[in-house]
Amino acid sequence: MNLKPPDLSTIIEAEQKRLGKFTRPVAILLIVVGFIGLISPVFLSTLTVGIVAAILILGGIFWSVHIYGNSQRHFSDWLRPLLLLITGLIIVWEPAAGIASLGLLFILYFLLDAYRNFTAHQRSGGIGRPWFIFSGIVDVFIALLFLLTWPGGSLVLVGIFVGINLIFDGIALLLLSRFLKGGGNNQA
Repeated sequence: MNLKPPDLSTIIEAEQKRLGKFTRPVAILLIVVGFIGLISPVFLSTLTVGIVAAILILGGIFWSVHIYGNSQRHFSDWLRPLLLLITGLIIVWEPAAGIASLGLLFILYFLLDAYRNFTAHQRSGGIGRPWFIFSGIVDVFIALLFLLTWPGGSLVLVGIFVGINLIFDGIALLLLSRFLKGGGNNQA
């Protein structure tokens, strides 16, 4: 088993092909939407749950088309698309319930991430132990914040955390863009 990481030039070439010329505009868009979410977290929470609802509805439609085109249909085959469609439509009908559900998913995510952080230093031979533990404590704090304010707090917290995530993703893309640009110039 080869544990040696790929060399930097290979990584840079792969990222340049994958991201292309749209890296900077997408990064800026992510940062702007993230700041809008921090200014108006209810808007971003609603937008987020709307996107989730759209994905569920589209998934239900595509599964229905797939099953309809299949010559060997069974009643149980329609269960998945039906559940996807119903769940998506419930979220559209009651977006606050969808946002509260996302709040529950965030609680679960942060608790699982805390567990991963509390045990990660064991797999890494103790390297970075203080940071893993600190990150786990922050994860538990965020999960408790969601839990103690649920369901009403989810309306604001989902937007804030999605906004923060978008800002950091945008910054990471901008930095990667600068690095890739610099890496590309060094190779020429």
